[in-house]
Amino acid sequence: MKKYRSCYHLSILAAGLFPFLAGCVTDQDFRSLELQFRNLDNRMVALENQVQDMHSGGSSVELMKKQQAGLSSNLDRLNAELLQVKGQLDESRHRYRNMQADNKNLQEELKKIRDLEQKTGELQERIGTMESSTSEIDTRLSTVDTHLADIKETQATAATRAAEEARKKAEAADKAEAATKSMQPHEIAPEKTKKTPAEAKRQQTVEQASPAETPQKQGESSGNKMYDEALDLFKAKKYKESQELFSEFIKKNPDHDLSVNARFWVGDCLYNQNEFALAILEYQNVIADYPNHTKAPAALFKQAMAFENLQDDDTAKIVYKKIIAEYPKSDQVAAAKKKLEELEK
Repeated sequence: MKKYRSCYHLSILAAGLFPFLAGCVTDQDFRSLELQFRNLDNRMVALENQVQDMHSGGSSVELMKKQQAGLSSNLDRLNAELLQVKGQLDESRHRYRNMQADNKNLQEELKKIRDLEQKTGELQERIGTMESSTSEIDTRLSTVDTHLADIKETQATAATRAAEEARKKAEAADKAEAATKSMQPHEIAPEKTKKTPAEAKRQQTVEQASPAETPQKQGESSGNKMYDEALDLFKAKKYKESQELFSEFIKKNPDHDLSVNARFWVGDCLYNQNEFALAILEYQNVIADYPNHTKAPAALFKQAMAFENLQDDDTAKIVYKKIIAEYPKSDQVAAAKKKLEELEK
């Protein structure tokens, strides 16, 4: 009877393990289950030994049958419970392996997240550096803009002053000229025409038959070459270089036939460099010193255009009218009339 109770207690103990096995287990839980499983095996062996002892004892056959039937029933129930425990143990092991795999995947994902956080931090640091650099660049650009505005204002002031001085000088020249003579049309002296090939050949023959060139002719030849080089630079739109060479030509050849033209081209070089005030002064030198030269009305016309560029339309109108009055036969009259019509609208 005690043996039967022991088997019954063993079955209750095994049944009490089921709720525990149904949950999520750890390595320690597995070891505990395996230990209990071995204890159950040992108890079953002990029960089998007891059964054998009962068979070998002197109990009655009837009692032995009853005990054997009870033991067999308990053994069957224990076997069933052991199988169930074993199944749950296998399932727990399988779940544990899955948990280990999931944990490994989770660790890898966490590592990726940490790497991403590190990269994000580096990126944010770079963005902060870029923003700092951008702010510094903006500050520098603002400073440059301020300097440029100051320079433009200074240039505008200088140009206005120069234009005012040029206008006053032009007015003074006009008054001085008007005091000596009334405003009458100028007779423009025609420019020297170029020699025909036959004339040039005859001149070359005479020069070859004559003695060596005088220093004066050599100087004129050198001056012509310098003038042509300066004019080529002007046509190539190299205005600064052309201006310097024309100025050098005027300095070295003040009495040359082309010196008046050179003065006019100096004014045109300044005009094309947007130095309108300085150009007005250069044109005035041609107008005042050589009023009968073919470049005089051209210089007046370009002077009027320079005044227009300086937003001094009133003075420009005066100059255009002067062209029409003093140089009625010049090529600039038609253009001057058209300009007057546009300014008076």
